[in-house]
Amino acid sequence: MEASSVLQPQRLPQRLLSRRGSPDSRGLARWYYLASGFFLLQTIGAFGVVSRLYYGDWQGGFTETTKLAVILNVLTMVVSPVLFWRGVRKTGSISAGGILAILLAVFLLVSVAWSIDPSTTLRRGLLYVFFVLGVIGVATNLKSDEFIDLVSTICFLSAIASLVLLAVFPSYAIMGDSGSLGEPMRGIFAHKNVLGQVMAVGALASIHRVRASRKGRLRSVAKLVVFLVMAFASKSSTSLLTIVYLYCLSGIIMLVRGGGAARILGVSLTVLLIPISVTVALFSDFFLEMIGKDPTLTGRTVLWEIVINEIYERLMLGWGFFAFWGPANPIASAISASLGWGVAHAHNGLLEMLLELGIIGAAFIIVIFVRNVALACRCLRTSASELGTSTLLCCGAIVFTGTTEAVLLDNTEVWTSMFFILGLMCERIVRAVRSSQYLTVSRAVPRVSGAIQAGRF
Repeated sequence: MEASSVLQPQRLPQRLLSRRGSPDSRGLARWYYLASGFFLLQTIGAFGVVSRLYYGDWQGGFTETTKLAVILNVLTMVVSPVLFWRGVRKTGSISAGGILAILLAVFLLVSVAWSIDPSTTLRRGLLYVFFVLGVIGVATNLKSDEFIDLVSTICFLSAIASLVLLAVFPSYAIMGDSGSLGEPMRGIFAHKNVLGQVMAVGALASIHRVRASRKGRLRSVAKLVVFLVMAFASKSSTSLLTIVYLYCLSGIIMLVRGGGAARILGVSLTVLLIPISVTVALFSDFFLEMIGKDPTLTGRTVLWEIVINEIYERLMLGWGFFAFWGPANPIASAISASLGWGVAHAHNGLLEMLLELGIIGAAFIIVIFVRNVALACRCLRTSASELGTSTLLCCGAIVFTGTTEAVLLDNTEVWTSMFFILGLMCERIVRAVRSSQYLTVSRAVPRVSGAIQAGRF
């Protein structure tokens, strides 16, 4: 019996997934839960609507100079270290993933030394440092299930608030000068793409709950419908396709896990979708024209050619964190003028990393990304398999989004928060499994050895 316990160490992490049975569970009034909620709301830009209603609409979405934005940033700088400190005291150490995230933030901050816009790099670098402290704090203070529930609730409330804003002040909820309902919807956020990404993250969180438990499944399905409708309203093609990817892949996963005829159907759909996906990727121009989209992705392919040339100018270290597209760089203004539209970033995740941080910085982020994927795969073999699945889906969504948008660099981009927090939670589960295996073996081996000496084997 002692030896059999060595074979089942994966059951230990269940304590890290649920609030049940935890002496720390005293309802949602726990201050660090509320602090985590504030931090997540701030990182997705949900409070920006207050500035828009009070100060008027933004020019180009730039809001960092308003008094409210300053106050919120200061509060974030207070909340993040407090969450971080409590998490470190709770766990007794900083995980390897946390150290890597801090080193990345330090690298972004140090890039002020070669940045073409040092003041912007310094300001954004400091915000990223506090952002990293915050995500480490959230990941160490919350269990995975309550974090997923919190994200789902925040995204759903953001959708409801956007609908209320549309009903009361439609001109603020709609992008464009006309304010017509035919225009893309941005809701409480600065841009339609932000609304779309928040809805995609909400879909990821709600799908997690559908897979993980039958309890509250109907409520989660209702949220999934709301997130899909809001993504349609935002007219953010990337976010809408990301949600379709999440729904389809999650459906196949549930079918395969169901066994029997369901598994056969899931495998058949997978075999069918793979060649379709490859065909769409190879003949993307044809399919884009079929759905009425510009084959250049609204000028993005032209922009990418220009960006690649600029990357070669500073290949190793880049132009500096958040420095290239600022007003201090005349090259950025020239690019916008030549394309005929204001360019805020490279509209490609990898190109933006190379542009701002060079090969060294991009490689750093890629290492963290690959490490998160590996940790998620290891989680699949534990009782935290749903956490591992959601982390893999998150990484896939980031790759999907990164084809047309910048990812993992902006601390106000919702996928960045999800990426770091889910990765850190997977690492915590893996460490707990490794620790339980060591403890179980160290206790069982002496007893087995004694039994052998006593002739019981």
